[in-house]
Amino acid sequence: MDDGPVTPALLIWTAQRVINQHRKPPSRCAQCQDDGCEMLTWAHNALTAHRE
Repeated sequence: MDDGPVTPALLIWTAQRVINQHRKPPSRCAQCQDDGCEMLTWAHNALTAHRE
């Protein structure tokens, strides 16, 4: 199913939500339990790339 294009605004909003979610210890994602989170890495990289 295609929900349409991923716009820069949607990408930024999603990345910020991931980062904010990881600031709240009880609601971290399952990957964080393995001492490495691909979603958090993606979010930081997405925001860094957008700023350039």
